[in-house]
Amino acid sequence: MNNSNSMPVVAIVGRPNVGKSTLFNRISHDVKTLIFDEPGVTRDVIGDVIQIKDTQFMLYDTGGISMRVQKDPILEEVRQRALAMIERAVVVLFVCDGEVGLVPDDFELAKMLHKLGKKVLVLANKSDIKISESHLHEFARFGFPVQAISATHGRGIDAVLNYIVSIVPPVSEHDLHEKERCRVAIIGKPNVGKSSLMNEMLKQDRVIVADKPGTTREAVSESITFYQEDIKLTDTPGMRRQRGVSEPLEQLMVKSALRAIDAAHVVVLVVDGSSGELSDQELKLAFYVFEEKHKSLIILFNKQDLVTDESKETLVQQKDMYKYLLDKVETLSISCKTGKNIGKVLPLINMVWQRSRAQFARDELTMFIKEALTRHPLYKGGQMLTFARAEQVRFTPITIELSVGNPSAWEATQLGYIENQLRKKYDLKGTSLVLIPKKW
Repeated sequence: MNNSNSMPVVAIVGRPNVGKSTLFNRISHDVKTLIFDEPGVTRDVIGDVIQIKDTQFMLYDTGGISMRVQKDPILEEVRQRALAMIERAVVVLFVCDGEVGLVPDDFELAKMLHKLGKKVLVLANKSDIKISESHLHEFARFGFPVQAISATHGRGIDAVLNYIVSIVPPVSEHDLHEKERCRVAIIGKPNVGKSSLMNEMLKQDRVIVADKPGTTREAVSESITFYQEDIKLTDTPGMRRQRGVSEPLEQLMVKSALRAIDAAHVVVLVVDGSSGELSDQELKLAFYVFEEKHKSLIILFNKQDLVTDESKETLVQQKDMYKYLLDKVETLSISCKTGKNIGKVLPLINMVWQRSRAQFARDELTMFIKEALTRHPLYKGGQMLTFARAEQVRFTPITIELSVGNPSAWEATQLGYIENQLRKKYDLKGTSLVLIPKKW
């Protein structure tokens, strides 16, 4: 297993609230970072693969940086991660507030970038607000090229991309057309161990972990290679019940997690196994992911080091109560603290990913379903349902069209019977199965 960090890095840096996340969102197509008019919203380093013609690079948005050591341990962690990303960067996009002009923190950061010998483009942001000539001259004192931009309105962004392309070397045709990566979203309530799991799988402290809810504020992604499969892991903010989400920032955090689910092929729902129960919210999340969004699903019961005999018994009873869902998905007991079964998580993800890509021949599917309906005919309103053929039309999720006499008669009960027969015949555990009746 290797981290896929061979791609050139472009880092967006600067003080808090100068428009770094807005710039990231302007350039990134797939990943969106939180925008909120409050300093310190971005904590973890957020990244996305950017492709411009024959150039590929990793673009990273960093937390607001200060050259001074911070007393708050989380703020200091944010600072250290931003500094570490600067060390890795081939190009640094140094964002400043074009309306305010140069401030001492900007000057200190510029001095450090000179010492590191980095290729730097200073971006005087907020050029939708008139930037005075004196401010532009101030930024030129840094000794780096300066570009006036408006991240909000997209002005000057082409010039920024041209600068990056002039420095980042092109990649081969083979690398440009690499196979689709498995996208994995790690979801769950606050403080169940999502970030710890992400760090354990990556074998690095990629995500900030703290013993309080809300530490992770937006989806954080990193790519790894496992058994020659490229896997993109995304840690998401903790999701609370809707009535408990009141602050505007927390509403944005929930939206960030939902976007990660939409983009994922496989969703890993992390549950506090020591609580002895699957909460209503977790069950709703599981159904939403598996039945509504049709994503592959794995449920991990974390904190096994804290499980008591009583909580274990309660959880066994709950699993039996919801077996109609849990029998269809993969489950695993783990402990991020002791490392129990952590080594089984990536193989399980890869196994479910491979199952979701299974392809079935039309004749084989048709014959199997006809045989199942011969053994157990289906009826609706006293009329036997007729079936002609089946054909898989896509995978991830596996989607099968059923050519039938009366599509409206094939409701949840009838389709459920076909699904259960297919799951008994084929190894589809953890994968969602979509059946679409259509008129023959």
